[in-house]
Formats: sequence, C-alpha cells, structure tokens
Amino acid sequence: MKVIREYLKLTRFIEIQYRNFWLGFFVSIISTIFNGASMGTVVPIMDRIFARKPIVLPEKIPDIPALKNLIMKMNSMEPMTLLKIVICFLILMVIGKGITFYFQNYFLRGFGARVLASIRQKIYEKIQYLSMEFFSRKKTGELTSRIVVDVSMLDHVLSREIPVMVLSICQIIIFLTIVLLIDWKLTLMALVIFPVMLLPILNLSKKLRKISRTLQVNWANLGNIIHESIYGQSIIKAYNQEQKQIEKFSEENEAILRSNLSIIKRTSLVSPFSELLTTIGGSVVIVIGVSKVLNNEFSSGFLFMFIAGLLSLIQPSKTIMNCITYMYMASAALPRIYSILEEKQTVVDSGKKECPPLKNNILFENVSFSYQGKPVLKNINLEIKAGEKIGIVGPIGAGKSSLIHLLIRLYEPVEGRILYDGIDIKEFTLSSLRKKIGIVTQEPIVFSDTIRNNIIFGSENVSEEDFLRAVEIARVSEFIDRLKDGYDTVVGERGHTLSGGQKQLICLARAILKNPQILLFDEITASLDSQSEKILHQAIENVMQNRTVIFVAHRLATVKNMDKIVVLKNGTIEETGSHAQLIEKNGFYARLWEYQHHK
Repeated sequence: MKVIREYLKLTRFIEIQYRNFWLGFFVSIISTIFNGASMGTVVPIMDRIFARKPIVLPEKIPDIPALKNLIMKMNSMEPMTLLKIVICFLILMVIGKGITFYFQNYFLRGFGARVLASIRQKIYEKIQYLSMEFFSRKKTGELTSRIVVDVSMLDHVLSREIPVMVLSICQIIIFLTIVLLIDWKLTLMALVIFPVMLLPILNLSKKLRKISRTLQVNWANLGNIIHESIYGQSIIKAYNQEQKQIEKFSEENEAILRSNLSIIKRTSLVSPFSELLTTIGGSVVIVIGVSKVLNNEFSSGFLFMFIAGLLSLIQPSKTIMNCITYMYMASAALPRIYSILEEKQTVVDSGKKECPPLKNNILFENVSFSYQGKPVLKNINLEIKAGEKIGIVGPIGAGKSSLIHLLIRLYEPVEGRILYDGIDIKEFTLSSLRKKIGIVTQEPIVFSDTIRNNIIFGSENVSEEDFLRAVEIARVSEFIDRLKDGYDTVVGERGHTLSGGQKQLICLARAILKNPQILLFDEITASLDSQSEKILHQAIENVMQNRTVIFVAHRLATVKNMDKIVVLKNGTIEETGSHAQLIEKNGFYARLWEYQHHK
C-alpha cells in the first residue's frame, strides 16, 4: 500500500532500532497464546462440568495423539476435580497474559517513542544546518508546527496504534487458527464479512487523509498567528489592531474546528458499520453451528469455543480498521516532514582547508547575488586589506547587508567568487571561516538565558579574565551593577528586560570574546537613541584596533572616519574612497551627506 511505503520512507532519514519492535512482537505472540489457551477452558467447563457429557473432538481437527490423550483424560475425571484443575490453569494463563501484555506494551510503545524522538531530533538538526535562504521562505510558526504538531500526529500512530495493531494481528493469527481447526468451512463462511467491511473503511481513510492535510496547514497558520501576536504586541496595541488579530485567529481556529468535526463525523461511522456486519455474520454462524452440534459433529463446548474465537476476532479486526484510519490521517503530516528533511542546502560545507589568519586581503571578484530570483548585487569588485576599516553605505535595499552575509557564507553568490588571501572561501570549512569572523547584527539577537551565557555563546574554553575583559571593552560592566543578579540575570525571551542599547552591547561583548580577526557590523546603531549610539560607538572604537572591520551603516556620520567608504546604489558600487575624497568628488555620497547633515 502507498501509505505503508510513505511511512517506510522514514528509514531513509533516521536509523530505526528494531530490537524493541521484534521483542514486542514476540511477547505479543506469547500473550496471545496465553489468551487462546485460556479460551480452551470453555470446552471442559461446558461439556464435562455443566452438561456432564463427554468432550467430542470436531471431525476436522487433525489427528494429534497428545490432544486425543488429553481429551480422554479429561473425560475420565470427576467434574469437580476437573473444575479445580481448569480454574488453576485459567489463573496461570491470565497471570501469564498480564505479564506478557505489560512487556509487549513497554517494548512496542518504547519503539514508537524512540522513532518519534529520532524524527524530532533529525528535523531540528536539519533546520540548524539549513541555509539562510530557507529561513527567508519559511515562517517561524510554520517551522514550529512542523516539529511539534506534525510529529505529534505521528505520535498517535507510532506510540499508540502500532502496539495495539501488532497485538491485534497476533490475536487474529491465533484465534483464526483455533476456529479453522474446529471447522474451516464454517470459518471461511464467517470471514466473507471482512472484505465487505474493509473496502468502505479504506475509502473513508483516504478522505480523512485529505482532511488531515488541510488541518496541518491550518495548524501551521494558527501557530504563526500566535507567534506574531506575541512578538508584535506593542505594535498591535499601538495601532489598535487587537480585534483584527482576534478575527484572524478566529478564522483559522474555525477552520480547524470544521476539519476536526468532519473527521469526527466520518470516524464515528466505522464502529457501528463494522459492528452491524459482524453481528449479521455471527448470527449466521450460530445457526449453522448449533445444527452441527445437534448432528453430533462436535460437542457444544467446541461450539462455544468456536463462537468465542470468532467474537475474539471482532475486536482486533475493528482495532486494525481504526489503526488503518489513523495511519491514513497521520500520513498527511509525512510529506510536510519530508519536505524539510529533503530540503537542499544552498550553502554547502564542502571545503577541506582550515582558514588561516588573514595576511593580505579579501577580494570580491565579479560577485553577483540574487535573493528569491531578484538581483541584489551586480558585478561587485572590491578589495579589503588586512587591518583596514571599511564603511559600506547606501540607500535602503542597495545590498549592503547582503555583501557581508556573502563573506560569512550565510548566502552564496550566483556569480563570481570571494578570495581570502587568494583562496576561494568555499575551499575553507565553514566552521574555520566563521571562527575568523565576528558579527553584530542590526537586530540584537539575545537568547532567553543569563547575560553571561549570552556573552560566552559560541566561544570555547572562556577564562574569567577573558570574560571580564570583553565586558569591560564592550561597556557591559557599566550597567550590570543595576541588575539584581549581575551577569547571572536571566534576560527573558528576546531580551525583553533590557534596552536596545544594552542588548547591542551584550552582542558586541559576544563578538569581542570570540576574538575574531575580522569584525562585521550590520547597521547596529539603526534603532538606537543618540545616547545609546554614543556609548556603543565609544565601545566599538576600542574593539576595532588591530582588526579588519566592515561597518555597514545607513547614517554616514558613523563611518566618516573609516579608512575607506564603499557607496552602493542599486546593487552596484557607485563610489569608493575616504570621506574627504568622496565629498570632494561631489557625487552620490556627497549628496547623501548633505541631505543627512542638513535635514
């Protein structure tokens, strides 16, 4: 079946440990044998103890000497003596069944839980190593939904349905063997009902899968609405958009409700439909079976055992039908999971060389870059000498940030190459290249952790001396005394307990502690007030010494004293030179300077 192949596709991405599965399967067989053996006690109870008649073996049972001897021995026993033996045997079988059922559940559910943990781990690992281009296409809420909601749909199948399905299959095998041995013709007549029951359920399952696919999209949208509502609360309140957000949430919530009601309406049909068919089939079997007892083809005890066997087939059969339904429903999540696991990396870590310290220069050689098919940088040729301080300026959308993102290989150029002391940066391992570069971004990235852990993030074997030096240079030490727990203060999600300037100083300290040879600053003062910007610039002055620095800025005053200023316009280099040279040229930079300086 296609749906089974879709589940088996998981083996391409995760290593599945089958030991627990086979242990659970083996124990399920033992558990079912105990169950079948306990069912056999109905024969002596009905024939020898209640009816006080001899047990008559069905004619169609194979000639097994041991079985014949057992029947002869039971026929010769006093009813009360036989009753005591049968009760003791029944108690032992129930104890054995209980113990094996526990281990069957433990092994099989444990197998499912391990598979789920592996899937979650693999998705998260894959996401961590995917290129930035992937994250530009996906919403945060959608990715969270893939890991949490989509995988939880598989949880019901792998941790709950598979254990009961395995046990049900074992039960069907054992009980089917019992009824076939008693009367195979009567059994085949009774089993005609099962294909009739299976076809509409399979058709129903396919419809449920389509509904489940829609449901997964709705859940992803809902997760994204929740994420954006929490993240953007200040703007939502400031613009009086609470009701509009509620309406957006309500729309997706209503769609989820409709899908769930549709699933409930359809799944509720499975049980009564299968029960009706099995009741009709069971009634026919009882009529024919009674006539066989009256004709002395076998004793009434075997008729009760036969009926008990058939009845015992009903529940596992219904369970398997339900499992199939759930498997189809949950399989709707698989394509969404596979879409992440099969995602191709646009930045491939194929380099073999370790990146050495920069000695001469970095060269952008005919570099072009497109973002989602739209050209951003065109034919960039730029030299950055070791130890040089470079300012990158230009209007919004000119490609300033893209330039440094290419250097740190968050993205790849579509044409050209970037040379590091004459070597293409693709020849270096990503980790060794990025160890040489520190970056502070426009939006300060602060994690929900202590200030200390945020600063040492990405640095290894940090001594207390190095840590204190970094916070001193970055001027974090100037505001830390005002916090109750000092460097052990937990800053909360996105560092909401800190000001924008404080968060940028923490990010600066993180970059300093990494001790990179090359520092990238990406419009880090864009969202700061003048006081915070002044403090940050004073901290940066100390940091830039003896390092190669690329400073992306919108405000020209922040790069006025750089060794060289590169002016970008419409994705191309418009001008280069020092501040004085560019003013003297009276070109695009001079006009920007005049506009910003006199507005």
